[in-house]
Amino acid sequence: MTQEITTYIGLDIGKAEIEVFITRLEQSQTVTNDRSSLSVLARKLRKIPNAHVILEATGGYERLAHERLTEAGIPTSVVNPIEVRQFIRGMGRRAKTDAIDAAMLAEFGQVRRPDPTPLPSAEQQRLSELLIYRRQLIDERTRLTNQMPHYRDPLVKKSAASRLKTIAADIAKIENSMLETVQAVPRLKALFALISSVPGVGAISTLTLIAQLPELGTLTRRQIAALVGVAPFNRDSGGMRGYRAISGGRPQVRMVLYMAALVAMTHNKVMRQFRDTLISRGKPKKVAIIACVRKLITILNALVRDAKPWRDLPEAAAA
Repeated sequence: MTQEITTYIGLDIGKAEIEVFITRLEQSQTVTNDRSSLSVLARKLRKIPNAHVILEATGGYERLAHERLTEAGIPTSVVNPIEVRQFIRGMGRRAKTDAIDAAMLAEFGQVRRPDPTPLPSAEQQRLSELLIYRRQLIDERTRLTNQMPHYRDPLVKKSAASRLKTIAADIAKIENSMLETVQAVPRLKALFALISSVPGVGAISTLTLIAQLPELGTLTRRQIAALVGVAPFNRDSGGMRGYRAISGGRPQVRMVLYMAALVAMTHNKVMRQFRDTLISRGKPKKVAIIACVRKLITILNALVRDAKPWRDLPEAAAA
């Protein structure tokens, strides 16, 4: 029995255009990043045996292509741009054009063979967009708060104060809307209750995990730690043993887990004891904190996998 060969297709996504490279045909073409052109492209790619599309996460411009191609039945993987850049450097490629990037994405697919990326649900997409906008509002509030002491003109000071009130009201509306979205879907409501049952994990952290880490509960502890970006990687060569370091992953998820771990180390006896044990063994505090983040995501992964709230886990019983 012969194994069917997968044809990897690289898509370099731009705001207006998409460069497409098909390995089997060794050819590239440019299409418009809109529904009509992507539908035409999908029909073409469906005629290619075992087609598998590789594209990068580009801040949102890739969403339409991911949706249209997946809906057309074409396996499509949305890959981490950092991993692709590292792959390209490892291949010794220095030239950069859209056509070259598309070809390198196809080659990345041939070497790494990533699994298709499932489409997020409508609720997950909404939560993710609301979370991104909430973060933008918080950043704006921080900048304005830092600038306020330097304002002297009464009009500027009054306008800035008014803007801060508006931002606070908008943030509250967004947070309420996110909670309402989750509570309206039984599956997400149950997931929210499971995740937030862990002492230290608040509402925003829980919403972020639901929206941006849908793999939670489906992977091993090592896989989920690597996906988030808190798995330590060896840096050894010959007799030299370097520091273990984390890299890659999903920055927004890692950030909320970091903040949740800091809270948990105060209010969660298990996490506090784990941190204290590491420090007593001579681990630097920053290393201990990252280890706590890794332990926290491991606990959450097991909790969602087994559909058991915190009070039913062995860790909680030992506290």
